[in-house]
Amino acid sequence: MYFSVITPIENLRRQAAYELAKPLAQSPYEEHQWLWQFFPSNAEQSRDFIFRRHEIAQIPRFYVVSQRPPTAFSEAWQVQSRSYDPQLLEGQRLSFQLCANPVVTKKNNAGKPQRHDVVMHTKKQLLVERGFNAEAKWKEWSDEDNKPLLYELVQKSCIDWLQSRASSNGFAVIAASVDAYAQNRAGKRHIRFSTVDFSGELLVTNPTLFQQALFNGLGHAKAFGCGLLLVKKIEGD
Repeated sequence: MYFSVITPIENLRRQAAYELAKPLAQSPYEEHQWLWQFFPSNAEQSRDFIFRRHEIAQIPRFYVVSQRPPTAFSEAWQVQSRSYDPQLLEGQRLSFQLCANPVVTKKNNAGKPQRHDVVMHTKKQLLVERGFNAEAKWKEWSDEDNKPLLYELVQKSCIDWLQSRASSNGFAVIAASVDAYAQNRAGKRHIRFSTVDFSGELLVTNPTLFQQALFNGLGHAKAFGCGLLLVKKIEGD
């Protein structure tokens, strides 16, 4: 496996911004398609990388974990890659950052499984418990009627989601916070999906499972830049 950082060449940032502008204007999925250009392959090749886009001073930076090392397809971009074989120990503490797509899967009226944004699902549950009908909107609940604060609802529902996936992925959450929550649309069918930025500390409980989480990502919507866990050793440990 390889861990790579893809950034614009300093004196070619304008060209890099131009090349990235069209896919960004279309949808997050087009951004994923744009990244494919760093991984030349045939049409049958399935996606063998996960990524996260991060901006520093409005300069885009892509973190990528892949089975193959990416190669720059344009003179405006540089790729820094290294072999990725993290040495993990049971009981090891790490700080982490994660952009994820937290969902719960429930059967619809036709009995088929359907994914629901975890925040929206929690809202509907709370509305029904409060006596509203299943089609009620969150804004119908008066702020004066013991309505939960949205900030607290987002924090709790998203962190509960993360904790529910921790054990099966080889870690335990020591501390976590939700730094951002956003709803997005992507693709010609205007697919709706949410993204949540987490940060905090975790404890490795199963190095083998946790390594797979680092390589394969966590949760859904990986084609939209979700799932990649960025981890770092905690100083003093």
